Amino acid sequence: MARSTAHEGAAHLLALTRAAPPRAGLVRLLGVDGFSGAGKTTLADDLRRADPTVTVLSLETFYLGWEGLAAGPGRAHAQLVEPLRRGEVPVVEPWDWRHDRVAPPRRRPVGPLVVVEGCGTGAPPLREALSLLVWVDADPDERERRLHARDDWAVYAPHRAAFERQEQALAAAHGTRAAADVVVTRHEDGRLTGRADVDEWVRSGRDGDEGPA
Repeated sequence: MARSTAHEGAAHLLALTRAAPPRAGLVRLLGVDGFSGAGKTTLADDLRRADPTVTVLSLETFYLGWEGLAAGPGRAHAQLVEPLRRGEVPVVEPWDWRHDRVAPPRRRPVGPLVVVEGCGTGAPPLREALSLLVWVDADPDERERRLHARDDWAVYAPHRAAFERQEQALAAAHGTRAAADVVVTRHEDGRLTGRADVDEWVRSGRDGDEGPA
């Protein structure tokens, strides 16, 4: 088990990503997955603070509304990965959460390292394009506490049960946590606890040896 500050942990994850081959053309994608309230967005913010040159994208951009979580990985692959592999600037069709519809397409330039965070980021077909997949763990009670404390809880609350069913079904169907290269827990004091089978951080799951979940 490894413990580090948020900055140290983020810097280590970025270094691991840069040491891995790019799988989206010349771009490296660092995926951050986990259940709602686990701390994915906070970790993505840590990664951006550790290196302001990285691009951060939320998989929520590619969902098809509150009932459309499962569509996210495929839409992200089609609108982000495939253009990058062709050497093109991605053109995304984001979900307009206010008007409950797909918004007009827009160009989305990205840098050489992109953090994609959100429930479902580690599911196929997006998974195969990731240079590093991180699963963020948290106790269910702690996740619920964090969700209730969020500014947007009143908006999220009516959809919580349905969204939870979707995120858990997607993760279970594709064994996302077991497939992650790294499993981390982000604590309230900012420390990161890494859990892995190889060198305290890096798991060998995507090389065929998943190790304990």
